[in-house]
Amino acid sequence: MRHWTVGWICTLVLGFVAGPARTMEPDPCIPPDTLFALKVRPRQILTSALVKDLGWDELFKNTLATIGPAQEFLDTAGLRMDRDLESILWCMHISPLVADPDAVPLAIDPETGEIIQPDRPAGEKPAKPWLVVLQGKFSPKKITKALENHGKNAGAPIRKLKGEGTSLLQMESPLGPIFLGLEGNGKIIISNQLERLKGCLAGKFDKPSSERFLNGMEGLTDKESLWVVQAVDGDLKKQMEEGEPADPAEKEMKSFQFCMTLSDGIRGKLTIATTASRHASSIKALLATRMKEIEVELAKIFKDPKARFPEEEDDGIEKVGGFVEAGIAYLAIKQGKLEVQGNDMVLLVGANRKSLEPLFQALGLSGK
Repeated sequence: MRHWTVGWICTLVLGFVAGPARTMEPDPCIPPDTLFALKVRPRQILTSALVKDLGWDELFKNTLATIGPAQEFLDTAGLRMDRDLESILWCMHISPLVADPDAVPLAIDPETGEIIQPDRPAGEKPAKPWLVVLQGKFSPKKITKALENHGKNAGAPIRKLKGEGTSLLQMESPLGPIFLGLEGNGKIIISNQLERLKGCLAGKFDKPSSERFLNGMEGLTDKESLWVVQAVDGDLKKQMEEGEPADPAEKEMKSFQFCMTLSDGIRGKLTIATTASRHASSIKALLATRMKEIEVELAKIFKDPKARFPEEEDDGIEKVGGFVEAGIAYLAIKQGKLEVQGNDMVLLVGANRKSLEPLFQALGLSGK
């Protein structure tokens, strides 16, 4: 049984965010049964002063270029992440933290970057439903061509479906059928359920029904560079209740949220909502202890960065993941402030370029 601890969850969700402002209305593209949602604004992040000053925009482009199929698709579709992709919204009615017992083990071909996964046996349950919405400036004609080329190369031709004023496509994948809807020049909707996709296109979704999910949305403005909301409900709540928490207060969590805003610095906030103030205080104490433990590991990186990021490591994605992990730990420990606000445990983060310099120097990311 997986041990669900505040430390583990915090390590996953620590992030960066804007200060308090009017709460946004839930995005009409979010399905009513959603318990997890993530939204990222690639253009805003890649064009921010901090990212460009550090040269991370070029690092991202170079890393992406190592993934042949992805770069080929973007080129054919005429897409540039820093120019055309305004936002990506990903929604699920379960948590990505909960393993899908019906899923066949997934692997990635290291040569092509393609997903390798056996077809599900007849009668086996389908994958858990999900929905992704991309917004920006797109050419439906070029997107369709890129998808057709990809399908042809993968031996899975694209099917065109009948839609009401919208281009609907179906493509086969090792994960099962995937459906795409192209709405004008500004929106691409992708899902593994056709009806879910059609509901989004038609604007027929009702407000999310989970009070815990709506609770997790509180405080978001939808202007952040990135936000994530997870309701502790459904399968995740059950799994956590069956686990072995470090403190009973962990079973009193209702939702957690993190978001970030990048400009010439970073502002951030992590919120773990609980059922009572005393539980928030307990989680604050647990997190403070966990942060001290992480600080010891962080000190090792600062003392000898090569021990954490060896020069012979040629996996660009692996390195980027390591940088992000170390950066999150640094921000939380060196720039963070823990508070209890009502029934919520809150971690506030604010850092400018100067205060982040020790981290960048330790990781060899001091800028151009």
